[in-house]
Amino acid sequence: MKKINLIFFILIIFNCNKNDDSQPQVTTSFQVKNLVEHITIQHIIPNLSTFVSQSINLNTKVETYLETLNEAHLIMLRNQWKQTALAYANIYAFNIGLVRDQFMHQAIYNWPTLPNALENVISNNTEITQELVSNLSPQIKTLSGLEYLLFGSDLTTINTQFMGSEKRQNYLKYTALGLKMQAKRLQGIWNMPENYSTTFINNTETGIQSSFNILYNGLYNLIDTAKITKIGKPSGLENSQNTNPDETQAYFSNMSLAILKENIISVENTYFNTQGLGIDDYVFSITNNSILNEAIKNKIADVKHAIDSIPIPLYNAITSHPTEVAKLHQELNALGILFSVDVRSILSIIITSTDNDGD
Repeated sequence: MKKINLIFFILIIFNCNKNDDSQPQVTTSFQVKNLVEHITIQHIIPNLSTFVSQSINLNTKVETYLETLNEAHLIMLRNQWKQTALAYANIYAFNIGLVRDQFMHQAIYNWPTLPNALENVISNNTEITQELVSNLSPQIKTLSGLEYLLFGSDLTTINTQFMGSEKRQNYLKYTALGLKMQAKRLQGIWNMPENYSTTFINNTETGIQSSFNILYNGLYNLIDTAKITKIGKPSGLENSQNTNPDETQAYFSNMSLAILKENIISVENTYFNTQGLGIDDYVFSITNNSILNEAIKNKIADVKHAIDSIPIPLYNAITSHPTEVAKLHQELNALGILFSVDVRSILSIIITSTDNDGD
């Protein structure tokens, strides 16, 4: 009888421990390689294809505008620039590994641009050739240089500037062409079924060199860059109280907040991958509960709400709506802490450098 009672007692203890969600339990059944493969195939590759398509469309609309030089086509070109910038915002988190080593982000969207330097190139050269533009600094080309050319003044003034300057037309033409070429180059790096995507998926390294660690750092880098470079420094909320609205991303086009929101949505879609395995699945496999995943979901919602709560372009809101901008900075900081402390600890991630190091 005592032996039966003892067995019954042991079974009770075993079941209690098994059902105790407060005790994280590591499981060996979760395949991190499958997670990396799902994100690569379901998010990186298709979203990259979208960016390439938008870059091609942008180049085509530049050619169409230069044939007509009217305001109607300039409006369509401006709208296409916005779509291209948003498409790139959706893949910025994947500026990682070999892509980052080849400085692809700088070749595609190096901001803020330098308007005076760009204007000097146009003024101080007898002609603008493809070779000349290809050798220019990325800070006066890429998506940021195109933005200035298309949005640097009101619609009529911009159209008049292009009508009166063949050199300006050629600068626009060859900058758009260069962007299309860089987009295709980026696609060539990742392109399935070979090249970096295959290497990335099949990477057997562990620790800092593991593909998941690299992928996770891409997401964290985006959040950190958003907090420090996109919001904090222009708003006087990082190391200095001096505001510098001119340092905001895409301020000529008033797209700063839209691009930031697309960035955050890309983090959300990667973390909570509805098409396959996501980081949330990895976290759950270890914690056996949804507490941290719910915290991430709620904080991402808070960040998006803070973005939507700024009623005017960020460039103007820095001075006229500082409370709302500070709230956005605060929410980005909180999201960054969840990634750099809570999730990092559970998944044994090593946080490496971000695009803000040394700034």
